[in-house]
Amino acid sequence: MDSSSMLRDYRKGNWTIQETMVLIEAKKMDDERRMKRQGGDGNSSSERGNINKPGELRWKWVEDYCWRHGCLRSQNQCNDKWDNLMRDFKKVREYERRVSEKLLLAQGDDDNIIHQDITKSYWKIERIERKEKNLPTNMLPEIYEALVQVVDKRGQKVLVGTSFNPSTTSMSPTLQQLQIATLPLPPPPPPPNVPYTQPLPTVAQIAIKVNIQIHQQREEERAKEEEEKRVGLVVIIIT
Repeated sequence: MDSSSMLRDYRKGNWTIQETMVLIEAKKMDDERRMKRQGGDGNSSSERGNINKPGELRWKWVEDYCWRHGCLRSQNQCNDKWDNLMRDFKKVREYERRVSEKLLLAQGDDDNIIHQDITKSYWKIERIERKEKNLPTNMLPEIYEALVQVVDKRGQKVLVGTSFNPSTTSMSPTLQQLQIATLPLPPPPPPPNVPYTQPLPTVAQIAIKVNIQIHQQREEERAKEEEEKRVGLVVIIIT
């Protein structure tokens, strides 16, 4: 422990909101500082050694930052508080993720939404109900949002320079299936081209045609009979 730490009178007791926000900002700055060095900004051997320095020294940097901003806590206090914050944050974020999935699955079914307790956001349930669901009872919205920025920024830095697409691969299978299910169906194929055909004759048209044929047959038979009569008459006259 250095001389500056030995002279410090660390504050004890519960953390205030202001102290917690300073700690979150310190972790955010520490992440950015280390990511820049890992990205190649530091070329000296001393800088490269600082990248892999033990966590104890990194938390000493966090403690110094906190002290410069009025948060009079030790590096061990900062480390413990950060672990507790991240544990509570992960529980709330996972719960909110499941709430979003349930709401998507229940779209269009108002009764289903009303009768599912899981669809109630963490921010809308009372402390007693939070405890029953094994959730943190005292997470504040401003603390949660500040942690979201730190965690999301870490994820963005990890993905830099890769072909990873967070908009698709980070999504749960259930949500991907919901998106696929909600895609519009393709339009139905056009009806096949049927060549034009003459309409079928009606019953009346068929009857007229039959009558005409019968009349023609009778006329032919009558003409044939008359022809036979004339031939027979000629034969009689000759004989």
